[in-house]
Amino acid sequence: MGMYGRMCVNSFSICNQEFQSIGSGMYLAASIVDHSCKPNAVVTFQGTTLYMRALEEIPALDWTKIFISYIDVMALKEERQKELEKNYYFLCQCPKCLQPEPVIEMTGGVCPNNDCDNCIDMSSTKAGHSCSKCATEITEEFVRQFHEIMDMTSMHLDAMRETPSVLDVCEVCLRKHEGVLYKYNIKHIKILDLTFDSCIDFGKFENATKYGLELIKSYREFYGKTHPMTGLLHLKLGKLLIYEGKVKDALEHLMQAKQILKITHGVTSPLYEEHLLPLYRQAIAECGG
Repeated sequence: MGMYGRMCVNSFSICNQEFQSIGSGMYLAASIVDHSCKPNAVVTFQGTTLYMRALEEIPALDWTKIFISYIDVMALKEERQKELEKNYYFLCQCPKCLQPEPVIEMTGGVCPNNDCDNCIDMSSTKAGHSCSKCATEITEEFVRQFHEIMDMTSMHLDAMRETPSVLDVCEVCLRKHEGVLYKYNIKHIKILDLTFDSCIDFGKFENATKYGLELIKSYREFYGKTHPMTGLLHLKLGKLLIYEGKVKDALEHLMQAKQILKITHGVTSPLYEEHLLPLYRQAIAECGG
């Protein structure tokens, strides 16, 4: 029973280079590191070997000041705290959880006026209210449509946790989001992410590139500039753009991936040595550098 309890609370999900879980393991030294929704270190794997690397300068090795994230940080504070309390039995008090977060952007809608980029707080906006930036009226039909689309997206996200994502369903959701959900709305970003991966799985590389480029700003917003997920996305985009013959654009993304992955994975990791560097060298050669 003691071992079962330790597996539930202290085990690590062993991931491949795409950050897909392939198993669980107990790592005694790593298990002493506490959680933060704004971590200063990250865990990656090479096979079953765990590597923990700093994401920022840390003056001295003080384990009480090193934090990793136990969960996916691309979620609302309320959702993060519920997951942590349910699975790890504590209420997170990290700096990110103690600070106000842009809930309006993360759950909001777009202004019905196509020429306005304002985010609408749909939790308090009712029919007859107006956009605070351009004064466009928010109609009853728009409010109804927003809530229907949010509910539909939630349903599909829940369903796709159990089964592989279906490209057609993802693209239907994205079409519904257009002109309704704000660009940093969490549900929109998660569907966009699933659509990007599904396009790669189905060999629709041109569409994958389009969705990946839309994802970059959102990844930087939620994961930060130096994070393995951000680095992997730049790497995937670099590979897709080389395939499309857009080598200069590819090189820009591969340079970003190189800067991030040498920190998060290390220069001796297979991801860096065997996947990133050959593409990076190919892009430089084709650009005449």
